[in-house]
Amino acid sequence: MKNLYQIREVSTLSFNERVLQEAEDHRNPLLERLKFLGIFSSNMDEFFKVRVAIMHRMIELGKKGVTDVLEVVNEKARELDERFQAAYADITDALAAQGVKLLKEDDIISHEQDMHDWLQEFFHDRVLPNLVPIILREDRPMPQLIDGALYFGVKMQGKTPRYAILEIPSTLPRFVELPNGNIMYIDDVIRHSLDEVFYIFQYDKIEAFEFKISRDAELDIDNDFSEGYVRKMQKVLRQRKGGRPTRLVYDMDMPVGLFKLLRKELRISDDDTVIPGGRYHNMRDLMHFPARRPDLSYQRLEVAKHPALDGNRTPMMDIIRRRDLLITYPYQSFDHVIRLLREAAIDPKVQEIRMTVYRAANPSRVVNALINAARNGKRIYANVELQARFDEENNIRISERLIEEGATVTYGAQPLKVHSKLLLIVRDGVRYVGLSTGNFNEVTGRLYVDSILLTADKRLAQEVADTFEFFEQSAGMRAISTPKFKHLVVSPFNTRKTFNKLIQRETEKGPDGYIFFKINHLTDAKIIAKLREAADAGVHLDLIVRTTYAMLPHPNIRAISILDRYLEHQRIYVFGKDQDRVMYMSSADLMERNIDWRVETAFPIYDKELQRQVMDIMALQIQDNVKARILDAMQTNQYVPNEGEPHQAQLDTWRYFQKIASTEPVE
Repeated sequence: MKNLYQIREVSTLSFNERVLQEAEDHRNPLLERLKFLGIFSSNMDEFFKVRVAIMHRMIELGKKGVTDVLEVVNEKARELDERFQAAYADITDALAAQGVKLLKEDDIISHEQDMHDWLQEFFHDRVLPNLVPIILREDRPMPQLIDGALYFGVKMQGKTPRYAILEIPSTLPRFVELPNGNIMYIDDVIRHSLDEVFYIFQYDKIEAFEFKISRDAELDIDNDFSEGYVRKMQKVLRQRKGGRPTRLVYDMDMPVGLFKLLRKELRISDDDTVIPGGRYHNMRDLMHFPARRPDLSYQRLEVAKHPALDGNRTPMMDIIRRRDLLITYPYQSFDHVIRLLREAAIDPKVQEIRMTVYRAANPSRVVNALINAARNGKRIYANVELQARFDEENNIRISERLIEEGATVTYGAQPLKVHSKLLLIVRDGVRYVGLSTGNFNEVTGRLYVDSILLTADKRLAQEVADTFEFFEQSAGMRAISTPKFKHLVVSPFNTRKTFNKLIQRETEKGPDGYIFFKINHLTDAKIIAKLREAADAGVHLDLIVRTTYAMLPHPNIRAISILDRYLEHQRIYVFGKDQDRVMYMSSADLMERNIDWRVETAFPIYDKELQRQVMDIMALQIQDNVKARILDAMQTNQYVPNEGEPHQAQLDTWRYFQKIASTEPVE
């Protein structure tokens, strides 16, 4: 029987536990620990909207064994929530000792009349106009509640209890900075003034208890696109808002009568996850906690200068034509990508720009550069993936803006999702391409570790052009022909075949073979079986896997997961050593969906100096004994033993790029 911790849902919870460990880690500054609580909360929300929702669907279809896994998931989720509450209490107590106090409504005692008056004025001016209280009545059904929104269940205690629902408006800031320098949740500002909302009723006591629901967020999209893909997506997104509940999280102090009423009205079954939590929910908002205390945050790491780009006013395409460039952000600046697009937008020699859009910032300087290029008469083509989960509406808006400016827009490559991160610029008949491991997104470019290869290599540029040609064919512009790739590895066309061949090559070398993967997910059963064969043959494998991991331990496999201030997002595949080395960077993880059901691109690093740079950085990751956890059979998240000198990969990588910036000559 498959080890339980090889199951994707349980492994995902193990990753979220690693995020929670960062919040519990007293080595991290207090405000950073608070942010990790926010990240954990956001991850858990998505987990229940997607992974748990899929499990419920499988149960409804009668799939065996899923109920047992769901029970384990629910138990683990409750355990993690208890740890979350303990960490939150620990951090907020420590912040209070540092002078950063979170006040509740009870802390605004009567003799603090000035503060009371200020809160009343703030409530009437900013909050009350946005409140929509709903009185619960037996003769009227509860209105549909929004997935992920925050609600108060309100109890008015009198001769006969009366109940109401009050949404905490998401349009308001979650945290309110008070004149005395302290901070309040908007939730407690509302609690402080509940009488101003419900004063027409007679009651002896009024209380508000927070809760929220998570709904099934998976999209059911059929293959009939006759009504237009954008319109279909808009309809499906509306349907998502009414998805079945998968989780109810509520204040454990909520009265039994109110809790039973909510559970009945929301149709929460015994199979759904019900978590008695703390006073506050939607703690993802902690990522935007307003305390301005640099001494309680990470020391800012200055972005390293790129030796070929910073301080150089030569047009980037002139530099790229002479040599391949690799930019690794946030250690180096994502702004170089923006600069390339802005130069292309105004360069009279540029005829055409093509780009894939998966997750863009909102607003996006990348999209603005494409619009600028269109206004300057360039031919703009964008492949916008409308099925990028939770970015669907933003991507619809982006596609509409581009179409208004005269750009050609296509949507994915139905029925395949396009996850490739590709850029193609045609300048004076020469193709320049960007191949990235992550999104063209200036916001995540400051938070996620990713790399982009910029090159004019004709071999790669031609195959990127062929990929865009396939997108156009898939949009119905002409008959579809299967592209052939010799240099790029593109799912679903040749990824499995190519990687199987390279793994087999190393397997045949036995103890002289070597495989290194840095990825987010390793769950594809067939690839795992091939890797196991390689390990059995004596091949040494170094695996750095951020999130889900489905391999059992082996003496020849070293498997770790690194979690630190930046989110590790690069995918790197290395087969062999020294002169025999083959290296790819990629947008793809080793999951069945990425290999067989998406358009993904892995691109070779041919330049030996860039290969050396990538291997240097990967060596720093392998040596990490501060933030690396061992991926063992039960995924217990034990830290790599810290024996001898400490090695923290992300800080060591930052130092590495600072050294490159100071020693390599600028062209």
